[in-house]
Amino acid sequence: MTTIICEMSTNHGGDVDLAIDMVKAAAEAGADYAKIQSYNLERLNPADPQKDWLTQAHLDEAAHERIFQACRDAGIKPLSTPFDPDSLAMLRRLGLREFKIASSESANLWWKPEPFERWFISWPWGVQVSPLRADVFPPAMHLTAIPLYPTPLEAVGRATLLDGWSDHVAGVKACTWAIAQGVKVIEAHLMLPGRGRNTIWDKTPEQFRLLRDFADACETMRTGVSTQFRRRWSA
Repeated sequence: MTTIICEMSTNHGGDVDLAIDMVKAAAEAGADYAKIQSYNLERLNPADPQKDWLTQAHLDEAAHERIFQACRDAGIKPLSTPFDPDSLAMLRRLGLREFKIASSESANLWWKPEPFERWFISWPWGVQVSPLRADVFPPAMHLTAIPLYPTPLEAVGRATLLDGWSDHVAGVKACTWAIAQGVKVIEAHLMLPGRGRNTIWDKTPEQFRLLRDFADACETMRTGVSTQFRRRWSA
C-alpha cells in the first residue's frame, strides 16, 4: 500500500511539545511516518535567509529522543532528514535505521547508507544524478521533488515520476494525482493550523486523512482486495 510520510519539517519552531502533538495528529490521520529535520547549527550558512528560524527550530539530541519515543507511543514510525554527517551519526546513535535525504543533498555522497538501513531519497525533478549502484547501496525508494516553493500545479507533469512524490504544491491535487499514477510513497508537509509555522504547501491532518483514504481506495481498486481485509490479515 502507499506509504505516507508526514513531513513536520521545522514547523514546530523548536517546540518539542508541539512536535509531539504533530506526531499524534499524523498517527491519527493514518500516516506511516512522522518526519523531522536534523542539522548541526555550526554548519548553517551565515548568509542563509532562514538562519534565525533554523536556529530557533533546531532540535538537540534529547529533543530527538523525545520525539522518536512519541512516535513509537503513537504507533507511527520515526523518520528524519539529516543535512550533515554529524546529524546522520547522531540519528544512528539514537537507533534510527530509516532516513530521508533531501533533494538538495541527493547528489552528495556523505550520506552513504549502511547495511540493513532503509532510505528515501528525493531527486530534483526526478532526475537521478548520483552514481547509486545496487552493489553498494541497499534498496531505496526514490522520490520526485520539484525545488519550487510552492510548486506551481502546471510544473508537476513536467517532472519524471519516480517511486514516490515529495509534495510542495498547495492543496492535495498533486498528491492525489501521484497516488492515482501508482506511486508507492507520498511525502507532504504537515501543519497544525494556528500553531507553529504554516506555509501554503502544508497539509492539515484532515487533508492527510483524505490522502490516506484515497490511497487505500486506489489500492483496493487496483488489486480487487479491500485494504481493510489486508490489514486484518497482516495482523
